[in-house]
Amino acid sequence: DGLDIPPVREMIETLDDAGAELYACRLAADMMGLEKKDFMPQVKEVISAMDFFDKSAGANIIFI
Repeated sequence: DGLDIPPVREMIETLDDAGAELYACRLAADMMGLEKKDFMPQVKEVISAMDFFDKSAGANIIFI
C-alpha cells in the first residue's frame, strides 16, 4: 500500500488556503533557470536565504 499523500499541487493549494505563505528559493531557482512566472500562483516570491531569515523571524516554519 502507498501513503495517502495528496499530489504536490493539491498540497500547495491546501497550504495557501490555510493562510501559509509560500516562497521559492532564489539559489535553487537560479540554478534551474526558473523565474517567478514558472511557479504556481500561490508562490509569493522567489527569495534569498537572508530574505527568508528576515521574513521567518518568530514564525512557524515548514520546509517542503
